Amino acid sequence: MITSVHRPTIEHLLKRGMRSSDVTRTLRSSDSTVKNVSAALKKYGSSSERLITGRPQTVNTRRIWRVIKRRNDGLSLNKVAEELKIGKRTVQRIVKNDLKLDSYKLARGQYLSDASKAN
Repeated sequence: MITSVHRPTIEHLLKRGMRSSDVTRTLRSSDSTVKNVSAALKKYGSSSERLITGRPQTVNTRRIWRVIKRRNDGLSLNKVAEELKIGKRTVQRIVKNDLKLDSYKLARGQYLSDASKAN
């Protein structure tokens, strides 16, 4: 969740009894931000950031992204996975989903000279 700089101010105004539409108009903040802060206030009593729960990512990290991005283009993704000691499918997912790259193999064809084209 991206934190709004107005979050503490929104919380303060809502606690003083101001309506969410008035807070939105006053701070020129988005309506969804004010509603999210309001919902957090009702549910938790505070709008402060919640701790991230769940299992942390261990393989798909920014360090791995940098290594994959700087790799030699002639190297296959399977060899990259082997070097990094992670799964092939994990490397493929990082390349496709996170780095937004397309992997492909160059098709080789024969070179035709002008003399060959004339025949």
